[in-house]
Amino acid sequence: MTKRNPITILVLLLAVSIGHGADSPQKDIRLVVPFEPGGAGDTTSRIIVEAANNILDGRKISVVNRSGGGGIVGQTFVSRARADGYTILAMTNSVITNPTLKGASYSIDDFEPIAIYNFDPDVIAVAADSEFASVDDFIATAKTREPNMVTAGIATAHHMVGLAIEQNTDLTFNYLPVRGFGNQLQTVMGNHADGGFWPLGEAASHARGGSIRILAIAAETRDDAFPDVPTFQESGLGVPVWATFRGWAVPAGTPAEVVTFLSDLLAEVHASAEYRRKMEAAGYKPVYQNAREFQKAIADYKNLTNTVIAAHGLGN
Repeated sequence: MTKRNPITILVLLLAVSIGHGADSPQKDIRLVVPFEPGGAGDTTSRIIVEAANNILDGRKISVVNRSGGGGIVGQTFVSRARADGYTILAMTNSVITNPTLKGASYSIDDFEPIAIYNFDPDVIAVAADSEFASVDDFIATAKTREPNMVTAGIATAHHMVGLAIEQNTDLTFNYLPVRGFGNQLQTVMGNHADGGFWPLGEAASHARGGSIRILAIAAETRDDAFPDVPTFQESGLGVPVWATFRGWAVPAGTPAEVVTFLSDLLAEVHASAEYRRKMEAAGYKPVYQNAREFQKAIADYKNLTNTVIAAHGLGN
């Protein structure tokens, strides 16, 4: 009788329980959002989970918020989880920079990308009653003093975009890290800061509602929803594109069959017209990019931020 390696048996069991071609997972899945409830990662994750749970048969995905350390707490938790597909990370750019800038114990190689579901360009936003009626007003003031700019935290993508502007212009900023987008919004609307570096998806609904004003967007072209708002490049900020990616990742070593199952699940979610409608209504443009495309986005962002990190002497 031929003896099977225990690892081989485990992989076969996983493939049966959750892998490609299986009817459904054999237990519930947790999607770890490493940020506070109410932010972009949390909001988009809940929209995705609602759609995914309509597809899965008998089991469900639940959102679990494990915030702290600019994402490090939740990201570390997933990096150490069993590589079986039942613990998924709602992954953003901070996974790439946190090890360098904050000494996180994991590296990007500790995660297996599944797919991207959203790209979200950064914006400069101010209160609706701000003295800055345009990005030109903002730049003119920034040449005389450092604007106080709210960010989600030091070394986040939204802090890094400010550093990128500094690197490419003669402007400098004073950064105010504030935990949770709701708190950041209140800080800006209360005129306790000059503005915020935020993802468009979080800022859009408030701009449409009239509580804040978007001055510029870090995208290749103007956004259809805000046609009068110039791009960073048009504004002379020296940053052509700066965007947060959002996607799913699992611990490295997760079997290929499991990764394929989850990737296919996200593709099926993206195919849902109702899902896309809800994402767009919330201010987030839905996309689907597979694991190979996700790997390229990771490499591109790593190269981009390494330049900024080196220029500003950051990192451990």
